[in-house]
Amino acid sequence: METSLHRALKDQYGSGSGGRSEVTLKGFRIDAVDGAGLLVEIQSGPLGPLRAKLGRLLPEHRVRVVKPVVLERRVVRRARTDGPDLSARRSPKRGAVVDLFEDLVGLARILPDPNLDIEVLPVSIDEIRVSRRRRPGYRIVDRRLVEILGKLSIERPADLWKLLPQSHDWLEPFTTADIARRIDRPLWLAQRVAYCLRLSEAAQVVGKRGNHRLYMNPSGTVGTTA
Repeated sequence: METSLHRALKDQYGSGSGGRSEVTLKGFRIDAVDGAGLLVEIQSGPLGPLRAKLGRLLPEHRVRVVKPVVLERRVVRRARTDGPDLSARRSPKRGAVVDLFEDLVGLARILPDPNLDIEVLPVSIDEIRVSRRRRPGYRIVDRRLVEILGKLSIERPADLWKLLPQSHDWLEPFTTADIARRIDRPLWLAQRVAYCLRLSEAAQVVGKRGNHRLYMNPSGTVGTTA
């Protein structure tokens, strides 16, 4: 089911930019086509399911994948899906743009492509929940866009460094354990970060430290956004 978040972004990039929404091309439904003819796909979940569609479209069309990343959320409770809001509270859990790597791994093998760019939208949302008997005691019935908090564009491999905290030195060799510590995330996510950096050639393997691969940024530059 389409969420309010997806619908709001589809309208913004389609009719809101002088283009169209819900366009059929090569047997695929495209979320939006902007006024300049750029194909736009809004993807709130994992990016891997887009591989087949992108494989057909990219040889002949420019495509922008818009990926919202939830940094802030307010939990809104209802008795039923279409009922009034009963309560609302700010969730203490905060996201970060580095969390994008959890989903970006699905497109790692087609990065970079001259016809593809990924637009990362840090957002604030309302998460609509309805109570139920089974665990966890609720189900999420909608996500509503509250505010777009920024925008990051990934057009080339070096742009991936924009997703990592710039308070650390990424110009010296590092391991996945170093990544996990620096981004304050589990090792499994750090491994996805390293995988995306390596396959896109934003990072290179330069040796080992014990049993761990050593990675290094070959460009000598890093992004400017935390």
